[in-house]
Parts: sequence; structure tokens; C-alpha cells
Amino acid sequence: VTIDTDDVEIGELLEADIPDSGKERFLRVQCGTGREFCIPVPRDMQTALQANAWTYGLEAEGYKPEVRT
Repeated sequence: VTIDTDDVEIGELLEADIPDSGKERFLRVQCGTGREFCIPVPRDMQTALQANAWTYGLEAEGYKPEVRT
């Protein structure tokens, strides 16, 4: 289930019901080569931006990537 979407550089926050684990959240992102990945993130993530910032150890407030490498 899609929880939140942002631009292609931020990604899409998804939730899936995993057998024997329950509901889990993932950030679907696209790397610079165009490949897509789903990265597990904490269940309390509410937005794709928050989840993307979390992957870098940052808070969503003030997180705005300018250059993609």
C-alpha cells in the first residue's frame, strides 16, 4: 500500500503486510542508474521525505537534496 509519494529523487513510502512479521514500511527509491530498490524503514515513518532523510541519519526538516550522484 502506498503511504506517501514524493518526487523521484525522494521516493515512495510503502507499507506491506509481511507474514509472521506484520506491517512493515519500505522506501522505494531509484538509484542514479535507474534501478529501483526498497529499503526497510521504521514503522513510524509518515512521509517519503522523512524516510529518505532517516536513511542518512537526518531529520526531514531542512533535508533537501540538491545534487544526485
